[in-house]
Amino acid sequence: MTPTKRCPECGEQKPPTEFGRNRSLGDGLSFYCLACNRERNRRWYRDHRRAQGHEVRDHSWVPDGFRWCPTCRQPVAHVDYTRNDRTASGFGSECKACHRDTSSASYFYRRYGLTQKALQALRDAQDDRCAICSDSGPEHLDHDHESGAIRQLLCQRCNQGLGLLQDDPDVLRAAADYVERHRDLQSADDRPSGTRPVRLTSHQRRVTARLRALLEHDEGRVRHPVPPGLLLDG
Repeated sequence: MTPTKRCPECGEQKPPTEFGRNRSLGDGLSFYCLACNRERNRRWYRDHRRAQGHEVRDHSWVPDGFRWCPTCRQPVAHVDYTRNDRTASGFGSECKACHRDTSSASYFYRRYGLTQKALQALRDAQDDRCAICSDSGPEHLDHDHESGAIRQLLCQRCNQGLGLLQDDPDVLRAAADYVERHRDLQSADDRPSGTRPVRLTSHQRRVTARLRALLEHDEGRVRHPVPPGLLLDG
């Protein structure tokens, strides 16, 4: 027969594994079971904090399998909570989503001196779109690698593209001309024989791109303003 011990708090007979260790007692087990001991400690902590005049939040309503996140102030499933082996509960101080946001905000402030409010203002000014391709949700803050000056928020592709092309405007223009030149050569195969393709100058291409962007903006197909790089001057 498996030995049991009665917990005087809940009155239940429980196996030794449900009790903590206490060498001062004859059986080597704690006076109360683990569940009751935790509840007694929590009750003592709440009463002690109230006696000191502190606000005490009651989280007893949080369902099993969930944990209260003090950052977003809502119960979060254990699977979505950070872990910390050095704490008694094994959990961190906030949920994973809040931890990501906190880490991101800390990174931008540490690296660029931007507060979360300033970063959000920059995002709002761009309508939460990449400053180059207009994809939504840009996560990379672009900056001038020589002066360190902050520019705008970019998506990962555009940010990496600028870096791979060494942030050199001449190389970027040459890359654009290269793509357009080969696109014209490929489309020439579809033209009737005897016709010649229309070759546009770089100024004409910029004008065409800006007019197309203005048309899309006026028709309401895009909400963000026309990119400032599409200039009419040569």
